[in-house]
Amino acid sequence: MASSEVRLDGIEAQESVDAYPRKLRGVPIFPISFIIHWIVSTLRSRGFLPAEEGTEGTESEPKFFIKISLYDLFDSPGESVPMTPEIVTAVSAGKKEWMEKLKSDGQPMACLQSDQGDSVLHVAASWGHLELVKSIVSECPCLLLKLDSRDQLPLHVAARAGHKDVVEALIETIEFVSAKISDDEERSILNLYVCKDINGDTPLHLVLKELHNKDRYWSVASSLIHANRCASFLANKDGISPLYLAVEAGEEVLVKAMLRTRDNDRLEGRKFLVHKALKARRTDILDLILDEYPSLEDERDEEGMTCLSFGASIGFSAGVRKLLNRSQKSVYVCNDDGSFPIHCAVDKRHTFVVHMLVKRCPDTIYLLNKQGQNILHIAAKSGKSSLFFLAGLREISIMEKQLMVKQDVDGNTPIHLAAINWRPRTLYWFLCYFGKNHTYMFADQFLTAMSALKSSLVFQLTTTAEEWLNIRNNSGLTALGVVEANTQPNYIFMERVTLMVLSIFHGKSMTKRSDPTASDKNKDYINTLLVVAALVATVTFAAGFTIPGGFNSSDPNLGMATLANDTKLVAFMVFDILAMQSSIVTIATLIWAQLGDPALVQRSLIVALPSLFLALLCMPGAFYFGVLVVFAQVKGLVIFLSISSVIFFFIMLFVLGPHVLLQIPGIPAYFEINMFFLYKTFWNHSLVL
Repeated sequence: MASSEVRLDGIEAQESVDAYPRKLRGVPIFPISFIIHWIVSTLRSRGFLPAEEGTEGTESEPKFFIKISLYDLFDSPGESVPMTPEIVTAVSAGKKEWMEKLKSDGQPMACLQSDQGDSVLHVAASWGHLELVKSIVSECPCLLLKLDSRDQLPLHVAARAGHKDVVEALIETIEFVSAKISDDEERSILNLYVCKDINGDTPLHLVLKELHNKDRYWSVASSLIHANRCASFLANKDGISPLYLAVEAGEEVLVKAMLRTRDNDRLEGRKFLVHKALKARRTDILDLILDEYPSLEDERDEEGMTCLSFGASIGFSAGVRKLLNRSQKSVYVCNDDGSFPIHCAVDKRHTFVVHMLVKRCPDTIYLLNKQGQNILHIAAKSGKSSLFFLAGLREISIMEKQLMVKQDVDGNTPIHLAAINWRPRTLYWFLCYFGKNHTYMFADQFLTAMSALKSSLVFQLTTTAEEWLNIRNNSGLTALGVVEANTQPNYIFMERVTLMVLSIFHGKSMTKRSDPTASDKNKDYINTLLVVAALVATVTFAAGFTIPGGFNSSDPNLGMATLANDTKLVAFMVFDILAMQSSIVTIATLIWAQLGDPALVQRSLIVALPSLFLALLCMPGAFYFGVLVVFAQVKGLVIFLSISSVIFFFIMLFVLGPHVLLQIPGIPAYFEINMFFLYKTFWNHSLVL
């Protein structure tokens, strides 16, 4: 691609060429030079003046185009005549008989206008009737300049409809007529490719807006670009140029064709083409744009984001690498909101981009936004912190603990922000990963490290984590103080989990319980628990008398279980009995809750919830051993049953465990951490908390 010298600082607005058609509205405008040119042409055609040397036989006319003078092209169609429904339907169907009828009636074709302000050429072009378009242009060439109610020429209409043959026929006609004019200023009036409609769109705009149907519109766009590349840089009323649309669509061939001109320094409208190339994830287009317009790398989009920040925010690592290879100065250029590219990458959890930025520019970890927050503050607020995210921060292992104690303008550390925004998982990783003096471990070492960490955290804190938890913000509150001050009296799951995590690391029990909900909601909640408990009791009671294997029907063990000595059947009965008894205890305690006393409601739930939880865990246990008794010889089924039961058991622990335990005061910290480790181990990457 031949590059042209770019001077974006001296860009001038493209001379408006749509003033002519807007003012036209069917009324001819005759520049003096055009009138003189017409007079001379007419005299020559009638033999009063000799023909100009070297002009005869040098132009090849389109077969469908009758040789006309400029007067014919700019001739006024006169007063508009409503187009009858018969003519509208005939033109839409591509028929030509109506033209002969109009001639016989002496009615001028150029005056016809539909209710929408369309001429017959507009209608024929919109339906893609090529032969009819040729016939209309031959009879009434002035309709090429006719505008409809949207200020669109027939070329606009054909381009928007994606009719390649019609568009190329109109282009051929325009080029033929333009070739007859020697004066550049006069020829520019016939440059219909840059004429704009009521929205400021050129024909090329309308085509590129429909590029989702590439098979139909791509070739039309290519024809218009090759006819006039200057139109590629004109902006509509929204500030969007065809080049912008082509970049947004990721069309490298079209972008390359548009830039293959010497007038591409007159780019109008939105200049953040690099942002669109990044959004389209096309490094080839990115290179094309930056090779032609190097200064566009410094442009910002509507939200005030630099190119590098935008690429980092969408996680386009290949594009970020391209930008860094060109220049690393943009790493230290902030957006309008005060954030830097590394902050955008951390906020959106793009690990590879964070790693790339830290590797190229290690000191970017010290960059602060307008709130005085570093990358760990951003991670704490967004809540997108995990083992894989921390892998992207491994380059800052030496300085990580210093970043953790840095306070923003409100005196909040990352621990404070994680607590304020109810980010329990982020809190957990900060206190475990950053608070321990161990190196980064991958998946095969993860469970071993966590097991050792759990045993060391049950009763005591590390010195580093203890220091972090004791830091106070400008309001004089620690992280635990922030949580306790903002925890709602009613049960809010995320608040309770956050409080539980901080209680773990403080090595004490949870003492702040949730208050009863409103009486009407509380009554519905208790009724739901009663229904579940009743169902469990009914099912387990019936299962106790329909044991697997049946009963003996003969002496000496008449009426006894056939498989009474099978340990699997004994296990079935144990789980079944526990499930039935626990559900009955739940029903009995919830009867007290029906009295409406708030104190009784809370005390009843303290007993009922664990009992129901135990019943719901024992039911699948009884089912497991019951099936095992009958199908013990089917090894495939036994393996499947064992694996699915283990998975189901831990899912139940995760789903019901926090709901039950977080409402009960006085749960020991070591029991809480066991539940939390189950939650972390088996559901670590399923939710973003």
